[in-house]
Amino acid sequence: MSKKNLHATNFRKVLELFNEGRDRDAESLLRIIQEDYLNMYEENKELRSQIKEVAEILDLAECMEFDGQKYWIDEDNEKTGPYCQVCYDRDGVLIRLQERSKHWECYSCQNLFVKMPTGSFIHKSRPKKKSKPLLRLFS
Repeated sequence: MSKKNLHATNFRKVLELFNEGRDRDAESLLRIIQEDYLNMYEENKELRSQIKEVAEILDLAECMEFDGQKYWIDEDNEKTGPYCQVCYDRDGVLIRLQERSKHWECYSCQNLFVKMPTGSFIHKSRPKKKSKPLLRLFS
């Protein structure tokens, strides 16, 4: 039985089966209906969770401010951050930058955001470490 068929006519069919004395057939159909209902319930629960997650992401995106180099979160006039622009744009992950005397540093991607005396910032990437070649598991 598909999810599309889970409606009142199935319950009517169960009632008809009981009235005809076909109790086992009616019970079997009720089990199928129950299984379809539980599957739809779980799917509905998962979809609601996804909708909530998307709404939270959209709420966060509305609070994000980009200063040209880094992201800040501004909620109710309370600014937090800064967060790495590279990590957020590439992976969608907020990584708080660590403040140093002359720059901000991202521990995740190792990018540096140099502090300029005028208040502007220049983004500089650290030289990438030589990475090992990828191990191919399948040919």
